[in-house]
Amino acid sequence: MAQDLRELSAEEKWLRSNLKKHCLVLASLERTIARLRSRVRYLKEGDANTSFFHKQASFRKKKNFIPKLFTDGRVVTTQEEKHQILFEHFDGILGRARVREATLNLAEFHRDGMDLSVLDAPFTEEEVWATIKALPIDRAAGPDGFTCRFYISCWHIIKADIMAALVSLQQGDMRNLELLNSAYITLIPKKADASEAKDYRPISLVHSFAKLMTKILANRLAPQLNTLVATNQSAFIRGRCIHDNYMLVQQTIKVLHQQKISSLFLKLDISKEFDSVDWAFLLEILTHLGFCPTWVSIISNLLRSASTQIILNGIPGESIFHQRGLRQGDPLSPMLFILVMDVLNSLFIKEESEGLLLPLLSTG
Repeated sequence: MAQDLRELSAEEKWLRSNLKKHCLVLASLERTIARLRSRVRYLKEGDANTSFFHKQASFRKKKNFIPKLFTDGRVVTTQEEKHQILFEHFDGILGRARVREATLNLAEFHRDGMDLSVLDAPFTEEEVWATIKALPIDRAAGPDGFTCRFYISCWHIIKADIMAALVSLQQGDMRNLELLNSAYITLIPKKADASEAKDYRPISLVHSFAKLMTKILANRLAPQLNTLVATNQSAFIRGRCIHDNYMLVQQTIKVLHQQKISSLFLKLDISKEFDSVDWAFLLEILTHLGFCPTWVSIISNLLRSASTQIILNGIPGESIFHQRGLRQGDPLSPMLFILVMDVLNSLFIKEESEGLLLPLLSTG
């Protein structure tokens, strides 16, 4: 308005130029947020500012809004009370360790360990860069706000610091690791009429550095899983199809029905076990299977330094410091979970192989 009436001073021209740059940055940020929230990935970036994306983003925002929660026979509607209910629920799952009353002798019933020294090879710049390029560019960011696009765009600037941090962690230095290993939990309703804390599935949006670290470890572990895990475990393993389990159950029931053999099938719900895996048990399994101390130490440090804040209607709550469980949304967590399930499968087969109960336990 001033420039329509008079000549701007040098300081005013400088201020106007900088404010224009800030406005452009904020406009770009708003488009990025709308694109991420819309979850529409099959269109090019050039279409990200269309009304279609904004409608999708608005729909998802309304769908994920939690207006109220039920607890102890009462309805809670305020933001503070809802945060407290969610914190108590998930802190009871993730933030409280259980006392182990017994241990398992893995050598008696589980497979022997193998040479996994290849997992302990030093991280290389080529390996890290290949991992970064393979990550989705614009998935939802964690507490630090950075997506993979930032790593790709600024790799020539940040690679020395990233490599130094990765090498330090591999050498067992976990100073201030908790600052790089935080996460947000976004709640996904398990059913249409979700009304209690237990009706929501916690999906972790992990700090970009921790996610990069676990993705590198997952890429190294993935080729070994086919040997480490029994064939009836089909989930999360490259080269196996989860539908094989359904076919196996169908064909088994058909054969038993034709032969008129009395049998009993159990369908176990293990949905909450992912969030309550005992860390000491997991580390025992890794050591038994042949994972070297360096790899076990990395996993232990990542688990012990993890923390989480629950996002409720766009606002993060109080931090939960993990004492057990694996994070849903972490690239490495499904692989560690399948190793735990394989041990339980071996124990189940050992106990029931001579009975009438079908000795199959699978995450499929």
